[in-house]
Amino acid sequence: MSYQGNKGKNIHGWFRYKEGFSEELVKNLINKFGIQSNDTLLEPFGGSGTTLLVAQSLGINAIGFEILPICHLIWQAKSNINKYNLEELNNILKLIETQTPQKVDLNFPHLKITQSAFSQETENDLMFYTHQITILDISQETRILLKMLLMSILEEISYTRKDGQYLRWDYRSDKIKQRNQTRLQQEKKPIKLFDKGDLPTVKEAFMKVLKITIDDINSLKTRSFIYDKSYQDFRQGSVLELLPKIEAEKFSGVITSPPYCNRYDYTRTYALELAYLGIDEIEIRQLRQSQLSCTVENRSKLESLENLYSSLEQHNRFLFCQKILNTNQVFEEINNALETRWKRGEVNNKGILLMVKNYLIELTFVILEMYRTCQQGAYVILVNDLVKYSGEIIPIDTFFTEIAEKIGFSPVTIYILPQRKGNSSQQMGKFGRTALRKSITVWQKP
Repeated sequence: MSYQGNKGKNIHGWFRYKEGFSEELVKNLINKFGIQSNDTLLEPFGGSGTTLLVAQSLGINAIGFEILPICHLIWQAKSNINKYNLEELNNILKLIETQTPQKVDLNFPHLKITQSAFSQETENDLMFYTHQITILDISQETRILLKMLLMSILEEISYTRKDGQYLRWDYRSDKIKQRNQTRLQQEKKPIKLFDKGDLPTVKEAFMKVLKITIDDINSLKTRSFIYDKSYQDFRQGSVLELLPKIEAEKFSGVITSPPYCNRYDYTRTYALELAYLGIDEIEIRQLRQSQLSCTVENRSKLESLENLYSSLEQHNRFLFCQKILNTNQVFEEINNALETRWKRGEVNNKGILLMVKNYLIELTFVILEMYRTCQQGAYVILVNDLVKYSGEIIPIDTFFTEIAEKIGFSPVTIYILPQRKGNSSQQMGKFGRTALRKSITVWQKP
């Protein structure tokens, strides 16, 4: 089910987007629920474009929404598969092989969180190649591909590693050196050192991914992988703002996996990649607030949602969604239970209470809009995880199935993947270990 299923797969493995699901899962779901060519799929949380790419390969139309700019660069690179000129790409590979990076007067556009992510030599070489692809006489499609490939190696060549909701930092980074120096001055224990081992040069990493990509493109072209008879539209922005503007009964089905309610902040996890694309501190904060509420920093979107529905002259839809939530006993129980645990001192951050509440509210609005925009008989397939805070399990799959039924869907099934995942080690010590299931919920519009 997870991105790990895409490792080594043509196209899908070009960028390590850990939050995605596998090509095989999407194909299996399309086959099982009878989605056919000329149908139109909806992917409300497009991620790295797996659902749209599989749809493209099967001649199925698809529309996706995604708020992160990095995902749109990934999609552009992947979806251009039929437009690449292999001779052009091989010539670029030969140029990189024979070229030695030169000193350039360009700096990586760091965010505060990414400062000291590279050695000076690595940062210079990265910016050298970045500049080179802007001045080479190549097609625009190839330029996009090369930029995406450079973006894909940022973690590999850096002193950082993605680790859940954080970036881990290698002991060689100035950030860790300065932090430990400060801690020693304060007579505190130094941070436990993390060693990524030998890091490849930018040239080595760039050549490696380009060779793999050329092999993939060659392989897929010979197999006529892509159908040109279907269309895929990957739109940038929040599904909460975009989906209410789509006409009713457009989609033949939905396959998606929303961000989980697990405190993971994609604007931090992918800070290096966002910085590379020139996203500044103000834009980062805007992205963080616009994404589905899954961090403790997210504020309520109810006022902006009400304004949106009013501007569309659909305030009744907003009120209907509010009524479903306000009369739902499980929604009330979840919020009350977390509030009680906060008062007991069992919740370490009060922002968790608002995050969970907002998450449940916002995804309910998405389900409401999926119902409106789906055709009769359409299946909605949603992959999600349960979460647990301070011993309180949030039953994501059954809660949203009940919500979907109130909106008008008919529940079909909930597939369960056996999981050994629990909560954090600190929480397990206090509340015990309870395995949290990963689920695929399936509903149908009657």
